[in-house]
Amino acid sequence: MIDKEFTYQEKKATVGLAGIFSLRMLGLFLVLPVLSIYAHKFPGATSFLVGIAIGAYGLTQAIFQIPYGLLSDKIGRIPILVFSTVIFILGSGLAAYASYQEDIWMLIAGRFLQGMGAVSSVVIALIADLTRESVRTRAMATIGASIGMSFAFGMVLGPYLASHLGLGGVFLFTALLALFSLPYIIWGLPRPERVVHHDDAEFTSSYLGTVLKDPNLLKMDFGMFTLHMGLTAVFTSAPLILKQFMDVDDLWKVYLVMFLIGLTFMIPTTIIAEKKGLIKEIKILGVIILIISFGMFIQFESSFVPAVISIIVYFTGFMILEPIMPSLMSRYAKPHVKGTASGVFNTAQFLGAFVGGAVGGFLLKYGFGMVFFFTGAVTFVWLLMIFTMKMPEKT
Repeated sequence: MIDKEFTYQEKKATVGLAGIFSLRMLGLFLVLPVLSIYAHKFPGATSFLVGIAIGAYGLTQAIFQIPYGLLSDKIGRIPILVFSTVIFILGSGLAAYASYQEDIWMLIAGRFLQGMGAVSSVVIALIADLTRESVRTRAMATIGASIGMSFAFGMVLGPYLASHLGLGGVFLFTALLALFSLPYIIWGLPRPERVVHHDDAEFTSSYLGTVLKDPNLLKMDFGMFTLHMGLTAVFTSAPLILKQFMDVDDLWKVYLVMFLIGLTFMIPTTIIAEKKGLIKEIKILGVIILIISFGMFIQFESSFVPAVISIIVYFTGFMILEPIMPSLMSRYAKPHVKGTASGVFNTAQFLGAFVGGAVGGFLLKYGFGMVFFFTGAVTFVWLLMIFTMKMPEKT
């Protein structure tokens, strides 16, 4: 009989790595709801440059996450984790200095450097080293849940910290979070007896062709790209819309309500999707909610209460989709290519974050409506793709 309970060492490794990952992602999420507001005040800042600053980390995350994972196979997980953490600290410090100097170009450089501190592929590889296959899915789910909590806390805590410490203070806080994790990475993390490449958890270049030829996996990649493109595009514009009606100091209140309502819908829809086998229906529901929210933004960008309702509706759709997307992707992928499929999937996510910031910032000079029309149009294409997908067998 297969033992599906964590051992003490497996639990310690899972909790520790989830903590490291969540602190890193919290640092990135803290600035998302406020960066657009503060960076627009910098001399020479344009909407396009601010959009690049918002999404910049996504580009370097996409570029470096797979190479880091492959390199960690050769020289070890811990050295790469330490290196990437130091890079992230330096990037956060540079972004903080740029914020105090109000230098948009230096801020962009700091954000690119933050993204070079990518850890996702290395953390996943280390989890695979330190857990048995029978509990690995639960370990990965724990890390996924920690990222979700980081996102929620970041959305609420970011505006609160910015109102007291300024944007530079938020970046310094981000650097401190990573700095505090460094001693645990060096001395506290369990070491695997040996480093092994796991096809079910890591990117394998020889399987890339197989993954890219699978139409359902490609449509999942497009969906994840679109979801996170929309997220960064929305946060190039939505904070500026809200700023018209309320003090920046009070933004956290809107984001708190947004999160609580989103969470209220996320939990039951995730359960229904997984337990009742209605994952396609829930996915369609989430995408339709996103499209509705974009239409509401276009219609109500000049009215306070409807604008708040629009961002709540958007975040509800996002929260419905975010937890089921990785689960659905893993069902499409055959066991031996899961790691490669996940690598491509995550790369699409990070590229979406970059494109959303860049395109959202570019379109912002033509008005808020253009940003939401663009994101709504791409999301509608995603909806059409879902209807053409052959859903995996119910489990």
